[in-house]
Amino acid sequence: MAGVDHEVFVTPPQGKPSWPGVVDAQNMLVERALVGKFDYLWLVQADVQVPEDGFVKLFGLDVDVAQGVAPKHYCRDFICGFLDADKKVWYLPRNAVEGMVLSGWVFAGLSCTLIRRRVLKAGIRFEFQSAVGEDILFMYAVQSQGFVAKVHGSVVCGHLPEWPLLSHGADKRCEPFFEKLDVGCGHRPTGDVNVDLFPEPSAHRASDQRVNDDVALHVREIPNFVVADALHLPFRERSFVRVYSWHLIEHLENPEGFLEESCRVAAEEIEVRCPNGDPAWAYGVAAYGETKPLHVSRMTCERFERDLKAFPGWDWNVSFDFSQSEPWEIVVKGWRKGLA
Repeated sequence: MAGVDHEVFVTPPQGKPSWPGVVDAQNMLVERALVGKFDYLWLVQADVQVPEDGFVKLFGLDVDVAQGVAPKHYCRDFICGFLDADKKVWYLPRNAVEGMVLSGWVFAGLSCTLIRRRVLKAGIRFEFQSAVGEDILFMYAVQSQGFVAKVHGSVVCGHLPEWPLLSHGADKRCEPFFEKLDVGCGHRPTGDVNVDLFPEPSAHRASDQRVNDDVALHVREIPNFVVADALHLPFRERSFVRVYSWHLIEHLENPEGFLEESCRVAAEEIEVRCPNGDPAWAYGVAAYGETKPLHVSRMTCERFERDLKAFPGWDWNVSFDFSQSEPWEIVVKGWRKGLA
């Protein structure tokens, strides 16, 4: 913001949890802007990265409220659309927003929002309602009182941790934000981020899978726990240095799909461990007498070596861990090619 008189103010921790606390923090920014007699309030949320030209582009729209766009946490699509008279948002696909300037009854969240002083002097504030987001309520109030708002689809912000801004230009990959992702973590999480599809008691983890004798995951004690399907991981490409899973892939009807997802989100290394499904050994129902019917894919070294040919950008090693009891454990390790 060279050449612009400004003050940076970071709100302190709030006394209210979750969204009520966010609303209080944003209204604190409003009061700070009014007391300081600033012409604009530029609101940037704590998990958002703004491109270097973000302020210049938003200011150049010369409207009462100008918003940049950011991906949703759970997918790459933008939080952006049009409002109707019932405060409902009609979301737009990314390709209808990126590079465009949208006007009318628009909405793009509050990730990066430039607000003119006269909007704040009109008494418009952030509100909490359990059924409607404070960002929707704010943009509805702004536009229903006749103020002009626009969304700048070229102000594309990063949204941490899943979608950080590229640090070295669009042709370079982002540096991974976390070291290790543990997929199918169960009761033994080992990652900086840990994923499981079943936080509730699940036969997948039960000692006898005919009954749900497992206990629920203690998700509050698991670092960065995310409920997600291993075939549809909600993370950007190469967002972790390593991807790890232990005794998960044999539970999947599409193990190849999980290997593909692992290759997508891992920047450097992959490790997959599972029971040996060699045909010489009894497996699934035959091995456990109805106790582990959820072992649905028989994984062998030969199957891995065949399936891994679909990922030529990786060097692979498939071996047995002989420290385990027979029929041993298969260990698959992969290293991305071409890393300096």
